[in-house]
Amino acid sequence: MISHIVQVPITKATSHQGEPLHIHLIKGRLQLSTDKAVYSFDDKYDNFVDGLKAIRPEKFRNTPFLILGGGLGSVPYILERKHSITPHFTIVEIDIAIIHLFNQFTKPRLQSDIDIHAVDAERFVHNTSNKYGVIVIDLFIDDCIPDKFQTKEFLSQCRQALLPHGVILFNWMTVTKAETKAFFAYKTNVFDSVLRKTKAIKTKYNHILIGYNSQ
Repeated sequence: MISHIVQVPITKATSHQGEPLHIHLIKGRLQLSTDKAVYSFDDKYDNFVDGLKAIRPEKFRNTPFLILGGGLGSVPYILERKHSITPHFTIVEIDIAIIHLFNQFTKPRLQSDIDIHAVDAERFVHNTSNKYGVIVIDLFIDDCIPDKFQTKEFLSQCRQALLPHGVILFNWMTVTKAETKAFFAYKTNVFDSVLRKTKAIKTKYNHILIGYNSQ
């Protein structure tokens, strides 16, 4: 039975960066990873299990969600399975290979309405006129967040796409001392200056930054 399977390779693909993408079935959950990082892990993607729980997502069930960096779709999967909500999702994922994997493996298991845009996240938030209750930022190439997504300008554009009482969740890897130092510098110098009522949720290997559009 699936629950007894420890790890089974399902498929491999190649990202638009030329890096291998792996999907494994691990104890009944689908995990998407590269050789250096885990991108999604169904409802075992603990970063967002903990981060979403902290914002009480049931309050946002009637507002649209924007996910920047969709991966295999852990965020909608977590919200459906753990919080019993099915909001409308807009997923921005630049990697066509990952979108194909999402459509093949996760979308059939979801009930929510989902729009997917194969575009750069910076370009999307710069051009969108839509407003969202929750914006999830999970933008990695392997274990690194590209510099352009760490700027005050990018975060300010994300805030402009929030509803008045909306919230942003930003995933950061903080395994090494250098990563942790960069995270706290970003929180102090950028995140805390753009958003209100901010806090950081520590998970096993990451921090999730949470910040609101207003008090």
